Amino acid sequence: MVEALVVGRRPSPKGDLLLFLVSPQGAFTAIARSALRSSGQAGRLSLFHHLRLQLYQRPQAELPTVTQVELIGRLFHLEEPFRFPAASFLAELAFRLASPESAPKIWPLLVSGLRGISRSDPGPALAWAGWRILQAAGLAPNLEGEGWAIQGGQRSVEGIYVGPQGMKALQAILTRPGREALSLLDGESTERLLELLRLHALDYVGELRSLRLRSSL
Repeated sequence: MVEALVVGRRPSPKGDLLLFLVSPQGAFTAIARSALRSSGQAGRLSLFHHLRLQLYQRPQAELPTVTQVELIGRLFHLEEPFRFPAASFLAELAFRLASPESAPKIWPLLVSGLRGISRSDPGPALAWAGWRILQAAGLAPNLEGEGWAIQGGQRSVEGIYVGPQGMKALQAILTRPGREALSLLDGESTERLLELLRLHALDYVGELRSLRLRSSL
């Protein structure tokens, strides 16, 4: 059995469901045969559901097949318009970065970040979890040096300006406990760190489909 979180799903004309999953062991894709023909199974395989899965890998098959599903938990309110873009971005970022080496660190950050997005203001929760996931994958910017901006992954006097408070908050996010770091985020610094997060992810991770929702983040 594998514990995983559904971060994406794609239906097929045959009624199958292609699942994009993040687990403590890494990100992977699986297929649930005829899942859309069973309302119970399709419901358990909903987006952002925390599952325990039994998988079977057929010889020469590209993807494992889901044979059993147990719902561990679900996160409410993430489908709300002002929360969904943040949840989608964080989930896709984790899926792209959760290699077997980094997944044990990324998994708890993803779960904690989605919980924060579901329960409170999604902006600070995304800023904290997004930067921590990048750090877990070895992609955090270098904050040594002078300046209140980030350019090319380095602290600089040019580039994306985050200001003194934004730089202080980013340093806290990357080095201090979550609650302490979040206490340093005000509205202006949150917006600047989110814009920097989007651009940093684009530069170092690549194009993310969820970035099309960027105006709502």
